[in-house]
Amino acid sequence: MTKRPYVKLKSDNKFNEMYQKVRKNLDYFTSLTGVVGITLNGGLSREYSDHLSEVDLTIYLNPKTYMTWNNGFSPITLGITMIKETLYDLKIIDIEAEENRVWNDIDQWDGSYAKIIYDPELRLKELYNDKQKNKNNINQIENLLFSCWWYYRLAGDIWIHRADVLQGHMIFNKAIEVLIKAVFIANEEFIPHEKWLIHMSRTLNWKPKNWEECLNKAMSTGDLSINSLKDRQEIISELWYEVDEYTREQFFKELPIPMMYKYFYELLKDLIKYERVSIDEWKKKSSLSMLNNDPFHKIVSIQDDTIVLDKEKLLSLRPDDMYSWYYKVVEVVVDGLEINH
Repeated sequence: MTKRPYVKLKSDNKFNEMYQKVRKNLDYFTSLTGVVGITLNGGLSREYSDHLSEVDLTIYLNPKTYMTWNNGFSPITLGITMIKETLYDLKIIDIEAEENRVWNDIDQWDGSYAKIIYDPELRLKELYNDKQKNKNNINQIENLLFSCWWYYRLAGDIWIHRADVLQGHMIFNKAIEVLIKAVFIANEEFIPHEKWLIHMSRTLNWKPKNWEECLNKAMSTGDLSINSLKDRQEIISELWYEVDEYTREQFFKELPIPMMYKYFYELLKDLIKYERVSIDEWKKKSSLSMLNNDPFHKIVSIQDDTIVLDKEKLLSLRPDDMYSWYYKVVEVVVDGLEINH
């Protein structure tokens, strides 16, 4: 079985000691009226604890009890609080509302490590199984890699040219964050909270070569010169291409263009293949407003509720006709398909 990312620190791990305290004090919470279940979350659920940690507990309540507690009548102190000489962070949730709520990325990640420590009716087991029955959509990586490219290349070039070193380094910080998120998606893993993002990336099953060394270089501001920006941009670019290449090799072997172009590439490829696409079919993949953008605005028309490709206009397109990002899509699609005049 593939091992999931885990905490790997040199500091003294007090997990066993703290977990025993949690089990010993559990009756303090389960004896309260209206408690449906309890989960252990946070660092302790990832089997790590030290003197800086608190015990993160989520207490699931029935709707009536939740309303009472949430309106200021909780029988116990919530939030960060000391209980029996142990620091807790207590959160309450309406179990029925949670069953109907859509979990975001952080919910999914935290929930994937959560330990159910009280669940007499197995409602939490059912809840967590339902919320995590679907893996992350690998297509998320398209937007993440585009964002990274936007930060390190487009915005990076701008601030290198304008010689604003601090602004440039701030932009590269953003690039690194979304790049690491892309590495998690490439591993079909949930994206961690930023508090754990770099640390948990070190134990992913796949990482770019020499990940630790490359991360150090990608995070380094050097001597805060223009060259420090150029050096940082270069290493981020190398990592970007490695993540993109791995993703396409593993999941999109037929994609002949970097992942960030995938959406536009597939739309244009389908237009060329069918030449005429009904508006209803187009809406299944995109919005009509997309037709206002390059390259579509220059090569299609709408006729009788049908989107019609003008092949002559497509083949006449040249690099100077549009932004280079869009022309890259046109170039690859046209070169890869036989189009008859």
